[in-house]
Amino acid sequence: MDDFRKLVGIMERLRAEGGCEWDRAQSHASLRQYLLEEAHEVLDAINRKDPALLCEELGDLLIQILFHAQIARENGDFDISAVVASISEKMTRRHPHVFSDATAETPEAVSLQWDHIKKTVENRKHASLVGGVPRKFPSLLRASKLTKKAARAGFDWENTGQVMSKVEEELGELKEAISLGKPLEMEHELGDLLFALVNLARFLNVNPEVALMTANVRFERRFRSMEEIAAKSGCAIEKSDLATLDRFWEMAKKATS
Repeated sequence: MDDFRKLVGIMERLRAEGGCEWDRAQSHASLRQYLLEEAHEVLDAINRKDPALLCEELGDLLIQILFHAQIARENGDFDISAVVASISEKMTRRHPHVFSDATAETPEAVSLQWDHIKKTVENRKHASLVGGVPRKFPSLLRASKLTKKAARAGFDWENTGQVMSKVEEELGELKEAISLGKPLEMEHELGDLLFALVNLARFLNVNPEVALMTANVRFERRFRSMEEIAAKSGCAIEKSDLATLDRFWEMAKKATS
């Protein structure tokens, strides 16, 4: 706790008169992009399986939380102690199977219990069963949350095979839209296909946001390897024909994981 208090003190000093002018100029709104960036850097560290980097990035994320808490304290709204007390109370309340006499023996049962507590004890009800999912979430994450809420209401497929059929159906409709050459229909059908794939990810117990993020990392790593292979061959990527690029790509795939 001494280290935590020291960090709180550092943030107070940065925001105080005579502190850092950049830190003093920030607001909740201006810090939004940095909070999002730091969260993504934590995810990247997890994907890299690098404990030292993860430790560093969690620290960067923590300072964002302290930043917002300090601004709120200056505004007379709340402070970091209130944040800690609030989440401590919430975690205890939402885990009656740990801190009380309730039972929840599977992750699914815990999830259902959480929903029940939010709707009854916390009175966090929404006009719609799919309400409460922020519109500013990344689209894949928001689609995943929406489909989970709909599934809990009973609007769902019975098995993975049915979801696969839906994916194939949406792919067929996209192909038809492409053949007609209508941009708006192509956008519509591509969106439906992506949404179906999010449902498939849910049935496979795969986070689609994480899956795409790791695919991006994998592509970048392989493309960089392909550039190195091309350079060693005395070729320029941008001046190579497709057959040569395909050959370099297959070589890069074998050279990288």
